[in-house]
Amino acid sequence: MQLVALEADLKRLKVFARRADKVAHKRDVLLPKWLPIVTEYLAAIEKDKVDDNPIFAYCIIWLFDIDDLAQGIELGLKAIELQQPMARAIRRQWAGFISDAVFDWAEVQAENGHSIEPYFSQVFSRVINDWKLSEQITAKYYKFAGLALLRTTNGDIKPTQVGDIDRLQQADTLLEKAASLHKHAQVKTVRNKIEMRIRALEAYGSQEQGT
Repeated sequence: MQLVALEADLKRLKVFARRADKVAHKRDVLLPKWLPIVTEYLAAIEKDKVDDNPIFAYCIIWLFDIDDLAQGIELGLKAIELQQPMARAIRRQWAGFISDAVFDWAEVQAENGHSIEPYFSQVFSRVINDWKLSEQITAKYYKFAGLALLRTTNGDIKPTQVGDIDRLQQADTLLEKAASLHKHAQVKTVRNKIEMRIRALEAYGSQEQGT
């Protein structure tokens, strides 16, 4: 009965033409309806007896759609742990879906001068340590992490505004890793700017010591 009701809700979603209306419907109607069922399911589940539960899968997807990253990541990691299948409408596996969703969110936050933490670092750690994603995806995470160290408060990437040599070197190490993973990472220009900034700071430091 629940699966029949879920299918009916998925069909209703297709009626909405605007993404904003779909997001609002997921936030205000679908998640309040289905998330308590998922909570009950997880409380009662036995790890060695995991069934394909599309309600669980769709709730995770909807949480990311409404930008509830805290709960989305938590349940997404639980889905990976339980080897829960991805919803049939999504062609990616959980690790790829989560990494893409968090990356897209972090890009918007960073460009607007907002914090990307703790969610970016939480997923970045998984990308580089646990998940076997493509070199291109892993490289873009390394690149983004490096650029994040060079952003100003309004979101612009400006190595010339960074006065900490250690921070610049850390950024360059991350960008170097991105380039080693994917030849089209496009980090050469910013790495050159980092090198120039480090030289300028070192020269300034030498002048200060000489006075």
